[in-house]
Amino acid sequence: MNTLKVVALLLAIANLVGCAHAIDISPNSLNSNRVLTSSTKINTSVGYYIPLQNIGLQVTTPGGGGDSVKYYPYRDMETGYHQMLSNLFVTVVRVPSADSVAELSRSGVNYVITPDILTNSGSTGLFTWPPTNFSVDLTSTIKNSEGVQIAAPRVVGNGQVAGYSEFKNDFGLAGRLAMADALMKMQQALLELDFENQSPGRESDNSLPATSISSKLEELKNLFDAGTITQVEYDVARKKIIDNL
Repeated sequence: MNTLKVVALLLAIANLVGCAHAIDISPNSLNSNRVLTSSTKINTSVGYYIPLQNIGLQVTTPGGGGDSVKYYPYRDMETGYHQMLSNLFVTVVRVPSADSVAELSRSGVNYVITPDILTNSGSTGLFTWPPTNFSVDLTSTIKNSEGVQIAAPRVVGNGQVAGYSEFKNDFGLAGRLAMADALMKMQQALLELDFENQSPGRESDNSLPATSISSKLEELKNLFDAGTITQVEYDVARKKIIDNL
């Protein structure tokens, strides 16, 4: 086999195998006014749990021209997911385990929400690799303070771009649009759940006197210094007290 044939064969194999291009699918900022129907937040504290192995999970899905794209769906989603929850609930914290609900409830966390993501992509482009269509299948599993699952709303976000003229400055645009769409839909799905009958109700003006707040913070710090509560419990309880200012 001569050199030209070898080169042609290698090129053909390369075209068949394709390349995996790195993209970012972090959503753009969420505008709560687009979804929220109430001027007040749900007066309850939630923690969200994303396993460390999921944060480091890299996913590869199809792109255009026989190539594929790779990205970190949980890592790219986390900031937007936290913001989405903050649009709805009075207090939102990241928790180290979904199984520590009962322990965390003592410091004010009433629910733990665990997101699960499935993604897919594709492209109509034959000569460009960025995806022109993208989907994010997002489920949020919710457990109460007893560790019992109370709901698991599921939504599917979609993102589409026409082609190179749209994604030329952002190769992950279709993915960003899909992630933002999924988070907005999840925000609405969570808003429609009946948290009020399982939690203290809606946020109200229950501000504590400054002396009471000071004493509560001091008492909380003493519990932490004595090792009675963990760092996570301390941070959650302290934030809840300060939120009542």
